[in-house]
Formats: sequence, C-alpha cells, structure tokens
Amino acid sequence: MIKQLFLCLLALSGGALVGTAASAFITLLDIVPRLAQVTDTSDKIGIYEITLSSSATCFTLFTLLGWSIGIKSKIFLIFMGFTFGAFIGLLASALAEVLNVMPVLFRRVKIEKYMLAVLIAIALGKVVGSFFSWGIIGRH
Repeated sequence: MIKQLFLCLLALSGGALVGTAASAFITLLDIVPRLAQVTDTSDKIGIYEITLSSSATCFTLFTLLGWSIGIKSKIFLIFMGFTFGAFIGLLASALAEVLNVMPVLFRRVKIEKYMLAVLIAIALGKVVGSFFSWGIIGRH
C-alpha cells in the first residue's frame, strides 16, 4: 500500500513537473503571441490559450485513463492529422523564429528571397510526417 501511494505521488509530481516545464516553455518564449502575430490573429490570443490548455488537459486525461474516442472515419482522421501537423509546424516555425534560427540560416545560405517557400515546406513536411506516422506506422 505504501509503495502504491509513493508511486502515485511520484507520478503526480513528475506530471506536474513536465506540465509546468511545457507551460513555461510556451509562455517564456511567447509562442502563442508569436503564432498570433504570424497568422495576424492577435485579437484571438485568449482563445488560443484556452484551447491549448484544455486540449492538453483532455489528451492527458484520455491517455491516463485509457479512453478512446472511437472514431473510424478516415475523413475525420485526415482532418485531425492535418490540424495536428499544422499546429506542430506553426509551433516549430514560431520557436525557430523566436530563437532567430531562420533569419541567420537564410542569410548564411543566401536564400532570403525564398523564406516563405521554405517555411511553407517545413509546415507541409510536418503535416506529411504526421500523416505518415499516424496512417502507416500507427496501423501496426
């Protein structure tokens, strides 16, 4: 009994630590405001924050409790894959922009005039990678 309580406390502490670190990462690097700035939707920051927090909480609970949505519609799965891939692509692009990785890279490689095409390619690559991961690898 004491071992199980200790494991529960350890798991709760670990989850709190990871959640706090993820929140600090997103907050301190101004990821949400940068995404809003890039997409020209600064008036919707509150909606982004609520959506991000509630979806992270829901997915954590679903994983923890072993719940499944049980949707077998391929169209819905394609939509979800595109949505997740677009979010990860935007998040990666915003992080790279915050850290000034892209401007330095573009100047050094001398491809500044192709910046938009490269950013779109990165985002589409994330989407295609997500489709591949969930569609092909996820079947096994």
